[in-house]
Amino acid sequence: MTIAKTLSIALLLALPGCALTSKADPLSVRYFTPKWEAASRVSERPSAEGPRLRLGQISSSSHLRNRIVYRSSDVEVAMYEDRRWTEKPEEYVRRALAQALFEERPLVQALAGAGPTLDVELLAFDEVQRKDGRAARVTLHYAVQDDRSVLDAQSITVEVEIRGNPRDPENMAAAMGAALHDVAERLASRVASRLTTAGPGEAQASAAP
Repeated sequence: MTIAKTLSIALLLALPGCALTSKADPLSVRYFTPKWEAASRVSERPSAEGPRLRLGQISSSSHLRNRIVYRSSDVEVAMYEDRRWTEKPEEYVRRALAQALFEERPLVQALAGAGPTLDVELLAFDEVQRKDGRAARVTLHYAVQDDRSVLDAQSITVEVEIRGNPRDPENMAAAMGAALHDVAERLASRVASRLTTAGPGEAQASAAP
């Protein structure tokens, strides 16, 4: 048996042992919650007299799940392998809107009966990476509609700069919480203004039991 053949056999025998003894480092996944979720407090609930509104479907783009999304350009998105939200972003949106609409404004949350419904789609819940820094971006598209027509529809985008070390995911979570709070406040203000200035027919529909 030649020396070359002997070395080849020895190498083949050694490979399974290497495969068994060498293991890749396990992926350490970290979970985050937008800071506003934990820090926000409402001291006093407004009067429960006002236009009725049903908070309807809160949906999100298919890429917005638990994995944290980052955007390096206007046309490219990617996801961190080791960073997750504790819940789907649309759940954060639902709670933020419920607070802004029904705890901070004189709107009555309707569960049944006639009246307008607010449907919202979450289009962006992204970390935006630029050469001059990073920001948290939240984009919502909403529609307020009754059984006859769409009363109001619009998209709202809010970006908040990530302060401190922009690569620190905790700073990103804080900025995302601030962006979520801001966009929920803007949407709630527009919807409340639209419903409180509704015409006679719309006001009657809003007040129907």
